[in-house]
Amino acid sequence: MSVQASGIIASNIYRRDDAPRYKRGDRVLVLICVANIAVYILAKIYYILRNRHKSRAWDAMTVDERLVYLKTTTDEGNKRLDFRFAH
Repeated sequence: MSVQASGIIASNIYRRDDAPRYKRGDRVLVLICVANIAVYILAKIYYILRNRHKSRAWDAMTVDERLVYLKTTTDEGNKRLDFRFAH
């Protein structure tokens, strides 16, 4: 299915009226790559900021408060204060 989708996308990026140099198609692919890099950078910044926020909240707790949190929390997965994103 992804092979068929890539064929549809390629036929719309590399058009016959742009042949033989395909300047427009190459420009589109470069812009997609640049946008993809920007998304990766923004995701990295998001993970850093979320980890920093959780660390501040976790470090502000005393040892007893952390134990109570671990025993009574209903937070799951990445919502927990002791969870850190790997980036």
